Amino acid sequence: MMNKTPMKLLENTRQWRKTKRGLITNLYHKMKARMSVEFSLEWLHEFSNCKKFNRLYNEWVVSDYNKQFKPSIDRINHKKVYTKNNIQWLTWAENRYKQSMERRARKGEVAQFLGDKVVKIFPSQRKAVMETSLSQSQMSKVLNGKGLTCGGYDWRYVKDLNLYENPDLLNG
Repeated sequence: MMNKTPMKLLENTRQWRKTKRGLITNLYHKMKARMSVEFSLEWLHEFSNCKKFNRLYNEWVVSDYNKQFKPSIDRINHKKVYTKNNIQWLTWAENRYKQSMERRARKGEVAQFLGDKVVKIFPSQRKAVMETSLSQSQMSKVLNGKGLTCGGYDWRYVKDLNLYENPDLLNG
């Protein structure tokens, strides 16, 4: 009996991770490494026996295993751990987008400045981008201190301004 070379073992592992069983097993172990998981691997295999997972998996295969289409497990409520009632199937790209939007929303209200006066306060960066049609990436740069302006305005997180101590920042 011949021993397999390390390269052959690596290729076999890569191929196995593209199977339904391999994908789910790999996702499960990555979830457990990040945080608490309140269900078994066996339960997750059963949970994956549904139309949505099968559709996502087949789209991933047809895309020649493009990471954007890879099935991913999303926590519906990001503040809670992985439980049977707090997970859903999304593509990797959908999950990343949702995570990005949740991060922006968690940072809170965003103030739009013209000079040293607040023009408007938005409930989140996402809302500011949607209402102004400005570049999300450029606004993020300004909010994170890596850019000067976006759309001719300065942008700041309201929680960082302490408007109670600086009420003169507000118009009228």
